[in-house]
Amino acid sequence: MKKATIFASLAALTLVLGGCGNTADDTKDNTPKSETVAKKESTNMTKKVDGVAIEITEAVKLDKAKKTDDTILKIHLKGKNNGADAQPLDAMLLSVKNSEGKTLEIYPSTSLGTTLAPGDEAEGDAFYVLKGDTPLTLTYENPDTKSKATWTINTIKDAS
Repeated sequence: MKKATIFASLAALTLVLGGCGNTADDTKDNTPKSETVAKKESTNMTKKVDGVAIEITEAVKLDKAKKTDDTILKIHLKGKNNGADAQPLDAMLLSVKNSEGKTLEIYPSTSLGTTLAPGDEAEGDAFYVLKGDTPLTLTYENPDTKSKATWTINTIKDAS
């Protein structure tokens, strides 16, 4: 009697777990690692890096910093993790180059840095010392997978 009960319990458990499981094909993302999703303006484009849709919404030139007399560039970005795994959304993964191809220095400030769980969204800013002219080339690269997306900023808004 005990063997029949145990066997029936195992059979029921196997059916329940088998019916609830996903196959690898169900969760596989068939989109390329980096792709353009939408284009509204030169600074308002969404691109996908490892399942995270990243949108650069604006680039703003702030007033000069009091301590260093540097002009500060603020880049606002949004991200949503559409993938099945947690992914970073971090201002430190964004590099900015000016028209001469020189990389802008990161300005020490409170910049966006988080890990997005599947389905999570976040937004925040990245700050750089602005030197040189536009167009600016922004590149976001996931260091683990080397997947990246690139944006071009032709105009920078003034803060005032």
